[in-house]
Amino acid sequence: MINKTLAILAGGKSSRMNYNNKALLLFKEKTFIESIIYEGKDFDEVIIISNNKEDYTQFGLKVFNDIYLGNGPLSGIHSALKNSRNEKVFCIACDMPLITKNILKFISDINEEYEVLVPKINEKLQPLCAIYSKGLIPRAEEALINNENKLKKFIMSTKYKVLEDKKYKVLSEKEFSNINTINEYNDLEEI
Repeated sequence: MINKTLAILAGGKSSRMNYNNKALLLFKEKTFIESIIYEGKDFDEVIIISNNKEDYTQFGLKVFNDIYLGNGPLSGIHSALKNSRNEKVFCIACDMPLITKNILKFISDINEEYEVLVPKINEKLQPLCAIYSKGLIPRAEEALINNENKLKKFIMSTKYKVLEDKKYKVLSEKEFSNINTINEYNDLEEI
């Protein structure tokens, strides 16, 4: 059992996917979100963050709205932190259907002090597949109230730790693929 909450962020508009809900796209006979729920079943708690609760009732999980609407991923992370029962919350975007149980466990098992634990793949931070601490709630609220909702800037203001793929070979680019566009989805179908 992973003593953390897995929060699946499913609040985006999916504008680059012709407004088709990315969480509910099919890949290998499962929706993206079903794949993530399955891979994350070892977490103590799994929740969904979305402003469209009715889309997710079939999964039998608690679904929470953003508290500060219209402020992007930081709103979803803030809601996840407020609504989780654990101190550490692994926040993952719903458009990462290739994430594996092994990757989730590897990141979750890092036993060091941090407020944010974020992988870096091909020189790019992965803030939507990262662990956040409940202690960040006041700072997240302040940032959202002040309309400072740039996630990377927020992370840089914390005690963060980066997991570089150069150091940890288990972190491969494939599992961290975000499927944002129709072309990316079509490419995924070929895997």
